[in-house]
Amino acid sequence: MGACAFDASDARVRDFLDASTVVELATVSPSGRPFVTPLWFVGDEGALYVTTAATSRAARNVATHPAVAMLLHGDRDRRRDRVLLLRGSATVHHAFPSWRVLAKLALKYHLSPRGALSELRHAAQWPLRLLYYADAHGGPAHLRIVPTAGEIVPASP
Repeated sequence: MGACAFDASDARVRDFLDASTVVELATVSPSGRPFVTPLWFVGDEGALYVTTAATSRAARNVATHPAVAMLLHGDRDRRRDRVLLLRGSATVHHAFPSWRVLAKLALKYHLSPRGALSELRHAAQWPLRLLYYADAHGGPAHLRIVPTAGEIVPASP
């Protein structure tokens, strides 16, 4: 899959999306500096969704520069030789995503066998998660990212 328009129906793209638990999201600050942050994500109807705080650096950056790049490593399959590089446009929404997207996030990260075990092991840290999304941090937000181009590229050594 050389550089091309994004096609969510491409089996190689679906494989990377299904096998990746984290997207490395690259944004640009208002002053033009690059910023990369690893975030949980889910796909829904051709877009990727990540939740964050409304005042997070990623949300602030997307508000001024909507162009983003994303790397997906296929970490569930322990891929080491290739990554999926996506480019697209993001928008900030100052609220939680739809119930359908929230359900997908819960199933992928909290209710899967590995996720549920991790949640139980880290139950003492749940208040920190709530604090992160509290009004002191601008409240909840999510990014809706629409990929427009993608390619599978060699991973860095």
